[in-house]
Amino acid sequence: MSFFKPKVQRPQSIVDYRETNFEVMEKDIHPLDQIELQKQTWEMVYSTLTSKAMMAQRLENSLNNTTAQLQLEKASSHAKDNRINSLEELIIGLRHDPKDLKVTEALIKKKDEYIAALRK
Repeated sequence: MSFFKPKVQRPQSIVDYRETNFEVMEKDIHPLDQIELQKQTWEMVYSTLTSKAMMAQRLENSLNNTTAQLQLEKASSHAKDNRINSLEELIIGLRHDPKDLKVTEALIKKKDEYIAALRK
């Protein structure tokens, strides 16, 4: 066991401490105290392992949520690209014959569908 005692009145860093080593032979410790020490050590190790496992599970859940969100974003981006392409095709079609009402109606219909999709 090591104990740290301050060398100065108000220690500021690790160099301001003096390390004192303290050794006890195992045979000098009463068996009931050894059992209690083993129990406490086991509880500390178990607690550490449990907290680390919980942290790993939370990180895994976070990673899964991030992956799912990324897939949704990719799908949304792909859908927006498809909408943009269809609107560009309609606009290009509109330029060839500006008096064609069918293209204008189709453009307005696509715009309304796009707005409805965005609202969802």
